[in-house]
Amino acid sequence: MMRKQEYNDYFLSGAVLIGLSALVIVVALVMGRGDMTGAVLVVSGIACFVGGLFVLTLSKGEPVDPAYVGILPAAGTINLSRVASDLGLMGDGIYIPQKGGSPSVLQLVPAGSFEGADLKGDFSFATEKGSTGLVMIPQGLPLLEQIRRDAGLVVPSSEPKVLASLKEVCSEILEIAESTTAVRSGESIVVRLDRYRLFSGCNAVRAESPKCCTMIGCPVCSLIACMLAEGLGRPCTLSRTEADEKNKQLTLIYTFADAS
Repeated sequence: MMRKQEYNDYFLSGAVLIGLSALVIVVALVMGRGDMTGAVLVVSGIACFVGGLFVLTLSKGEPVDPAYVGILPAAGTINLSRVASDLGLMGDGIYIPQKGGSPSVLQLVPAGSFEGADLKGDFSFATEKGSTGLVMIPQGLPLLEQIRRDAGLVVPSSEPKVLASLKEVCSEILEIAESTTAVRSGESIVVRLDRYRLFSGCNAVRAESPKCCTMIGCPVCSLIACMLAEGLGRPCTLSRTEADEKNKQLTLIYTFADAS
């Protein structure tokens, strides 16, 4: 069975122009007139055809099925979670902003309570009191850096602007959800992705264990955590995920793991 293809405005416009060119040329041939009228029809048909081809080059289309794209990072997320578990780490990942450094955010999978000790990005294990655990580059950080380069994103420092920026990134820049809501709920930030296009990855990771999401996080969940941590300047944790497969809706609940 062929998969239904979505067409954008450029594709439809180009197809119409090419169809019109064929119609005009057929009319000119049927008329069989060798005068100026026939020549104008032929030239018009060729112009429509060339214009249609040009417009088609602007159409983005869907080169890769989102279901395949969504599944790409699943194995990495699952494998990192297994490694952390084998090391005896069971805590949720903490996304910690780095002041004036690069990378801008580091992720700690803690062995115990988090007390706010500094992390060293060139080591994979933190052994200092207060921040013992596995240290890694968040899976969403390379994506954040790419958006900075391509779209000129600047993560704002006020909560309302950060939440608005999350909506823009998810629904307009990445186009991974039809709509995105990001609101404060008590001490948490709740982000909801409606008609999430990469839901296949969620299914694969959650089939292993929902703990994979909160401990390591896929690139999208991690990207949102990085933006919250960097923008608000506070350690951030993805504490819970809720997936509605029927409606392809993903709800992410983030809390802030300030040093105790």
